[in-house]
Amino acid sequence: MNAQEQFTVAAIVDACSRLGVPREPLYFFFTPDVVIPSALVVPVVEVDGMASLVLTKRPATMKNHAGDWVFPGGRIDDGVDASPQEAALRELAEELGVPRNSARVIGELDQRGPTLQGHTINVFVAVIDSVESIHPDPHEVSEVAVVSLAELARPETHYTSNKVPYGYGTNEDTGEPHQVPFDMQFFKFGEGQLIWGTQGEILWDLLACLLQDRQTIAQIRS
Repeated sequence: MNAQEQFTVAAIVDACSRLGVPREPLYFFFTPDVVIPSALVVPVVEVDGMASLVLTKRPATMKNHAGDWVFPGGRIDDGVDASPQEAALRELAEELGVPRNSARVIGELDQRGPTLQGHTINVFVAVIDSVESIHPDPHEVSEVAVVSLAELARPETHYTSNKVPYGYGTNEDTGEPHQVPFDMQFFKFGEGQLIWGTQGEILWDLLACLLQDRQTIAQIRS
């Protein structure tokens, strides 16, 4: 398979078909008093014959992670969602306006969390019909970015750091960003935009599945 063929939607579908049973949350960072089961979708869409990912930017008015680039997702609602997958597809429809019949789940990556807010996250990968099926809710999404997966896989777009980016937590006494006790995955795109933290780990695991050139986050930390 040549480099271009690696980043087609067909290649992602094939790679995800060979995924094993997802690992449960590692509880690597901390164990929260209350665990909040959640689910998200990594939306894959074909653009000019190649695979791209759909990212959403959280509005500045959000209580947590305001301004972050994330994959659509949210809490699993008892009595509403029959399964984590149904919760993820509901969130995809609510945030991006993508009807359920326009999204096909092709695999499930390792679960994530708990996050600092206590969320554990089931992570699904889904192919959506087209960019034209995206109609974001402005209350939940301030911007949408459709980013080539081949671009995100370039080595120069990726780095690791244990420092939280400016604006997401800065030590007021020293002006230095907060640090966490492990390296986080960062991916750059566009004009100074970042995918990082939990979302960066999800992207790393998707690339590990597709390219088979690296360990998953769970394997690195086990």
